[in-house]
Amino acid sequence: MNIKLIIQYDGTNFCGSQVQKDQRTVQLELDSALEKLFGQKIISVFSGRTDSGVHAKEQTVNFVTNSSSVPPERIEYPLNNLLPRDILVLSSELVEDGFNSRFDAKKRTYRYFIRRKHELFRSKYSLLYPYDIDIERLNSAAELFKGRRDFKAFCSAQAEVKSHICDIKKLYFFRENDETVMEISSNRFLHNMVRIIVSAFLELNNNRISENDILNMFEKKNRSLSPKTISPKGLFLWKVEY
Repeated sequence: MNIKLIIQYDGTNFCGSQVQKDQRTVQLELDSALEKLFGQKIISVFSGRTDSGVHAKEQTVNFVTNSSSVPPERIEYPLNNLLPRDILVLSSELVEDGFNSRFDAKKRTYRYFIRRKHELFRSKYSLLYPYDIDIERLNSAAELFKGRRDFKAFCSAQAEVKSHICDIKKLYFFRENDETVMEISSNRFLHNMVRIIVSAFLELNNNRISENDILNMFEKKNRSLSPKTISPKGLFLWKVEY
């Protein structure tokens, strides 16, 4: 059986989603719980990797098992009892054998949360930025990032990929209660890409860089020209579409 899960996780105490040697990761905890539930070794497939400290509101996962001990639509209940409290399974269902959560994904959406004042209970999930944000200016500059572009200047210099081309479908800023939120959707994302883009917008907001500087980053394709990678704590994988 090929099972699809929708899961949430608080990334604060994880070294990312993908299994790494001697590190606590979301996949390690999930696969361990699945092995206990089904009595066999299971390797899950995530829709995409999230970096250390990044959260997920809706992450899509699939795995294959030959055990029928638990009905597919009921897996979430015993599985949640086996998982740590910073991972939650929202739903489980049987899908066709060929479904792959990573390769079948058409669009991934992230949100980054920014707040101006400290708030004890939400400080783990948003970036403290004690300045006014000119949303109109940032939304105007967002047009520079949209469409099919080479994002080599906006990803980790150590990213091991064959192509740096991504197709950003949507990018905009809005206010939600006392926070400013950036939402971005693309067919794919590169390592640290969203966090570097957020950093560029905040540098633009503070007039440390200009729109022409951003165009130059795209043209030169040089990571050293773009701003530092910002904190992961305000970043959420929001949803994955198929």
